[in-house]
Amino acid sequence: MTLQAYALILFMNPVFSLQANEINSLPLLQAHNTIYVLATEYLKQKTDQKIFEASWELKKLSTQLRLPQCQQPLSLKDRNPNTFAGRMTLSVSCAQPTWRVFVPVVVTGKLPVIISIKGIPKQAVIKEEQIKKVLLPYKQVPKGHLINLNTVIGMRATRAIPPNKVLRIKDLQPAYWVIKKQQVNIITRIGGIEVKALGVALKSGVEQEHVPVKNLSSQKIIKGIVIAPNTVLIP
Repeated sequence: MTLQAYALILFMNPVFSLQANEINSLPLLQAHNTIYVLATEYLKQKTDQKIFEASWELKKLSTQLRLPQCQQPLSLKDRNPNTFAGRMTLSVSCAQPTWRVFVPVVVTGKLPVIISIKGIPKQAVIKEEQIKKVLLPYKQVPKGHLINLNTVIGMRATRAIPPNKVLRIKDLQPAYWVIKKQQVNIITRIGGIEVKALGVALKSGVEQEHVPVKNLSSQKIIKGIVIAPNTVLIP
């Protein structure tokens, strides 16, 4: 019997034909790789300009997991949208047919931080030459760290800051425009006339803060608003 004749007999066999139809009717499956590609593209966008030298590890789905092929574009949701490094979870779902899977991810890389170049005394106003921006592995970065040089310059240290210290929000406060027990200008506006007098601040204050001051002429204690360095306006 020739090979062609043998193949024809097999094809005409009802059992063989049934098996062939069953194979053809099997539903198409969603390739896991399409989920990984979607997650990877999202992570590239998410970490751009947020994490430097970024890399990530996606936990693979079980090889036993069989998902029907999605008839619509896959949808991705980030359960940790404000987390840019460390552990996070991405949700990938399909609307037709309905299914959803979770993809755990670990993102590593470096974060920009502001560190002190030299020691900064307590209550000192921070100057540009005392700080710099560097990149550190994210595990070494404390919570509340600062990343903008312009935000830090001109602030006042709430505590003594040693060299090579990552600056945090709680380490700083706005610089005082008025210093307790120091002389200030007191301004009072009456109609279109501005009256000036000398006084002494009884409390340190930042811009737009209400502080008590003592008028050196009248010896009266009044409250004013800090409107400029060493200047208080009496409303």
